[in-house]
Amino acid sequence: MKSCRILAVLCVGVFAIAVAQATTLTVGSGKEYSTVQSAVNALPSTGGTIDIYSGTYTEVVTVSKPNVQLRGQSTASSVVITYNNSAATKGSTSASATMTVTSAATNFFADNLTIQNTYDITNGQDGSGAQAVALYLYADRSVLRNVRIIGRQDTLYSDHYGCYSSTDCVAARQYFYDSYIEGNVDFIFGDGTTVFDTCTIQADEHDNLSDEATITAQDRLYSSETSGFVFWNSTVDSTSGMTALYLGRPWSAYARVVYINTVMNASINKAGWIEWVPGSTNYLATAYLGEYDSTGTGAAGYLDKERESYAKYLTSDSAYATDTFLAGSDGWDPTSIN
Repeated sequence: MKSCRILAVLCVGVFAIAVAQATTLTVGSGKEYSTVQSAVNALPSTGGTIDIYSGTYTEVVTVSKPNVQLRGQSTASSVVITYNNSAATKGSTSASATMTVTSAATNFFADNLTIQNTYDITNGQDGSGAQAVALYLYADRSVLRNVRIIGRQDTLYSDHYGCYSSTDCVAARQYFYDSYIEGNVDFIFGDGTTVFDTCTIQADEHDNLSDEATITAQDRLYSSETSGFVFWNSTVDSTSGMTALYLGRPWSAYARVVYINTVMNASINKAGWIEWVPGSTNYLATAYLGEYDSTGTGAAGYLDKERESYAKYLTSDSAYATDTFLAGSDGWDPTSIN
């Protein structure tokens, strides 16, 4: 009888170990799964880790479980998740996303990988329907390190968890570190509460070198919201010869974007900011669009105090420190998560 009991305990122990090990899955040639989505689907409802090996994964991915970690096992440029949907082909901007991380995916983490949408890159299209999202992210407490997010119009959709009234907007806090984001029109947009720390922002030509290009289109709907985009210690580059590049335009009346200690190698228009629809909307008057300690060629308008008349010249960066801006009621510190 004693031997049977021992065997039962051993069996239970082995099963527990197997379950624990099953929460780390592998994707790649010769690995457990050949697609990222199949591995995400196989994770338990409590999440887990997916190790993604070098390769190009042509697929649409949706993450809607908490505590999911996507970890590239090579350089970021060698682990590529890609697709080519657009608003024109899918019926809406959000539906065009190559990867969607939903509000259910709290504590999402990704590193060492590329997420891209090639629709506008390969088709060279412009205008209505050209919106083509690479990453649609609206999960709270998201951390992305050493990721490359590549597209053209509407590359990164960083949005809120949910916003239903001026007193019922739930922040989706997101932290990007040492990452690369590329696009041409409103290519970092939405109502996220987002910090870009030590990132490279690459603005590409929009149709031609003199056509208007905008880095951000923030969508803070109410003055009481905590949302906004903060760029810390980052670099803004652009296609050589661009003449109509702006730091952003407010998507809604209370948009908030702040650049802090940013090296602006790109030739930013001296005004810095442009109205959402010039002659129609008047969002610049109520938006909060500011800079602190900008340097480089594109900072000329800031240094000479020639930014758009409503632009803010900040005298301190303390209000937008990552551990303050993203802390929330739970004291979240994303800089400690690796």
